[in-house]
This record gives sequence, structure tokens and C-alpha cells, in this order.
Amino acid sequence: MRKQLLVAATATLLMIVSACSADSGDPNGSGDAPATKQEQDVACPPVEESAIDRNATFTWMYSVANTSFDPDKITTSNSWMYLYPVYDSLTRIDAAGEPQPMLAKSWEIGDGGKSLTLRLIENWKYHDGTAFDAASVKANLDRHRAAGTFNQQALSDVTSVDVVDASTVRVQTKLGAAPVIGILASSAGMMMSPAVFDDPDQARTPTGGSGAFKVTAYEPSTRVEYTPVEGYWDPAAVRVAKMVFLISSNDNARLNATITGKADVTFLRSSMYQPAKDAGLVVCQKSSLASFTIALNVSKPPFDKKEARMALNYAINRAAVNELQGGFCAPGVQMFPTSYYASDPTLTPDSYPYDPAKAREQLKSAGVPEGFTFELETDNLDAYQRVAELVQANLGEVGIKMTIRPVELPKLVEGFSVNKSVDAIMVQQKADADPSIQIASYYLPTGFSNPGGYSNSKITELDAKARGADSRESRAKIYQELFRTAHEDAAQPITLCHLNTPLAANGKVMGLEVYVDGSRQFRGVAIKK
Repeated sequence: MRKQLLVAATATLLMIVSACSADSGDPNGSGDAPATKQEQDVACPPVEESAIDRNATFTWMYSVANTSFDPDKITTSNSWMYLYPVYDSLTRIDAAGEPQPMLAKSWEIGDGGKSLTLRLIENWKYHDGTAFDAASVKANLDRHRAAGTFNQQALSDVTSVDVVDASTVRVQTKLGAAPVIGILASSAGMMMSPAVFDDPDQARTPTGGSGAFKVTAYEPSTRVEYTPVEGYWDPAAVRVAKMVFLISSNDNARLNATITGKADVTFLRSSMYQPAKDAGLVVCQKSSLASFTIALNVSKPPFDKKEARMALNYAINRAAVNELQGGFCAPGVQMFPTSYYASDPTLTPDSYPYDPAKAREQLKSAGVPEGFTFELETDNLDAYQRVAELVQANLGEVGIKMTIRPVELPKLVEGFSVNKSVDAIMVQQKADADPSIQIASYYLPTGFSNPGGYSNSKITELDAKARGADSRESRAKIYQELFRTAHEDAAQPITLCHLNTPLAANGKVMGLEVYVDGSRQFRGVAIKK
């Protein structure tokens, strides 16, 4: 799941808002009845090699613009989708959430779980002609983990990066190397030519990429055009002559563009689901790790009191949020769904039932029996406003007066995580490449999404223990205890529900994949003749 943010202090997560403004299910903006919940896992059509149109353009339409083409200067992991075509990473996370080789063709963990040795592909160059080798990988990783970068927190456990030989790099960690494998599939592992590190123009016109495509046209907040790189090292990943990413925050415009053929693919909010099906579009989907989340600044009273945080949890009707999402946001009370290895499977939605009476009891215990007032900032898209308004009504029933302030995505992060002046924000939290990133961002005292400095010594201890574990199974047991501890302390953030966001495509698209982590990757996508 990897999330950091804003340039300089923006240095860490907002995976938070990652898919945030992006894919949250639309609470039925049209005012029509919510779409009926459909089957939750439907695969997209596979590639038929004989049917590929090699001269075709693939067009994706999204709701949120890119923030930078420099992996260290983006302000949200939502921008990763714009970077994936341009920059290959050392590893990659597949649609099922498992790490796979990329620019690192293999790896092994050593030194009692503290080091990660990466063996790199050979005979590849950056787009500007600079050789891709171990020295360039070290330079990139050192840049990524420097103070003030978006990727600093993701790589905070890395103590050194050493060149073993021209095609081998060893990464040393303080607590454990296992999480680094997945982290290197994010912007923290994207490789840029060291020759352009200091070129500010890379933020808009990248020339030092390492991926399958180059940016050949860019209209900020409107359109990005990508053209394949000649002689790319993995030719099976390139099946189109061009890719175009269009941007529109208007859901109807995106859906109409896909129906009419202006775009090939877009994502659906719940109110768009049935119209997409009625129009004959191919709809594919998969349950994801993304969630609607309310992050709290615990330095703002009474959020510093466990009982006040518990009151919020009891006061919110999660089932109503799911209904608002057309059944595409399963109620949840912990950071990840119970189906994920990093969770406590016993923490079902019933662990925080909708109970206004109990919420009032907790307010009394917190010393605010008449309630309190706070301001919530959230993305200025209608989809977010409607969820916020539902939460506002819920809280009002128990005496908590919440005002809603819509802001643009960069400002959302700046006010909460950088300036630390905002009481609370609501976002769609996107999963990072490794659960340790999200945990650090929210639960550790210096976490980017923890401006109030929330701290729990047991959580901190369990986080360190999980990072040093040598297997997924061992980590799962530790994470179960960690999330149980967080629940007992009513730790921020407040999870509302876990999302399922379908994709809609015309009948010519092949090889489209829905990623469990909510990322948008189009590697190997094809268009039928």
C-alpha cells in the first residue's frame, strides 16, 4: 500500500488520498436509487495475440490530474499511474498483490533478514542514453530516501545502499528487509536517469525515464500522451502504438466518453454501474484494499481522548455509507479488510456497531457530554461531499457538530499533514506496496498522516517486530495483534468501509487488469482489431 506526500514536508503518504479523489464510489450523485450490488469479482477479457491491433491507441480516462512526473516530487500516490509508463521500478506488484521481478530480475534476503540483495537486468539504458546499472540504482535509492522527498518515509528503515558489482545492489535495513521488496514496486523503486536529477523540467517533461513509454505530449489537468520506447527490454509489455490518459472530474463526461469511443476505459462510481452495463460496456472488478477513511489530528481536543474517538466510531452508520456507495463499499473497522493477511480477522463491522446511545456514553466519559465541534476537510468532488454529509448527519444525532470544508487534493494534504492545522480529513485510502508503510504513516508518532503525534508503545513495538519477521505467515500473526491493539485504543484513522471500484471498457480492450491494491497499471494492455 507506500504513501507519502507533498514536496518537502509533503514527504510521505497520502496514499490516503491516493485513489482518493479518484475512485471512491459515487454516492449516487444523480439522486437515483443506489445501484444494486453486483458480483464483486469479474475478470477482464484476456489478450488474444492474433487479434491485437499493433497500431492502436489505448485511451484511459481518469478523474484526478498528475502532480509531477518526478517520482520524488509527486504529492500523492494517485500520481503513480501517470508515472508507471515512464519509469520502471526495481520490482512490481501484480494484480493479485504479489511482488514480481522488474528491473531487478531476482533478489534474496540475508544477514538475518536485515539485507536485500538485488540482481539487475543488464544491457538497458535510461531514455536519455545513460546506462542502467548498480551505480544508478544506488543514486536513485539514495535520492528517494533523502529528507523532504515523497518517498522518504517508505524507505525510512533503509540504512545504506551498496554497489556490489555493476549489476548487483545490496540494501541494508535497521529492522527488516522483507517490506522493502514490495516498497520498491512503488515510486520508491522507480528509476530515473541520474543525469536529470537536478533538472526541474522533469516534473513536466520527463526525459530520463526507464520504462516502456516516453511522454510525447502533456496538457496539465487535461491530457497525457505516451509513445513506446524503441527496443524496450520487455516487448510483451508493449502492445499498442500509443497510450493517452484523459482527465475529467465529471463522472457523466467520463462515462459518455467511454460509451462513445472517445475513451477506451474508465472507472465507475456506483451510480455509473448500471448505465455502463446498459450501454453494453464490459465491466470488470475486484475487491480491493482501498477504503474510505477519516484521519484525525489527535493534538486537537477532544481527539486526544480514546473515548471521544470511540464515540465517533459508534456514531457513524457504516451500513448507510455502503448503501450510499451502491453496495460497493463493505463496512469495515480496521485499516485493511479481514481478507488481507495484515488484519485482525476477528474485527468485523460488529466490533463498532452503529449505536448512537453508546456514542453518547463515550462522549460523557470523554468529558464532553454535550458533544463538540470540529471541521472536516475533504476532496471537492461531489462523491466525497455526499459521504461527508452522511457522516455529518450521523454525528449531529449525538451532539457532534461537524462542518465540511471542500478543498482541492494538494491543499487537503498540505493543511493536515504539512501545516498540521486541520482537525480532520476524509479521503479514500489506497493500499500501499507493504502494510508497514500505512501503519507507519498513521500509527507512529512521526507518521505523515499522523500530524497530532498519536503514539502507542505496543503498536510501535509490534510494527518493528513485523518488519523484522522472515515470512508472510509470521507477519500475519503480528499484524493481527497490532490491529487488535489499535482497535482497543480507538487509534486514528477511522475506517468507514472497503471499496470495490469497477472498470468499464469497450469490447475492444484486452489484457486490462484490476489491481487489488487499487493501482492503475496498463502494462501489456491491447486493443482488438
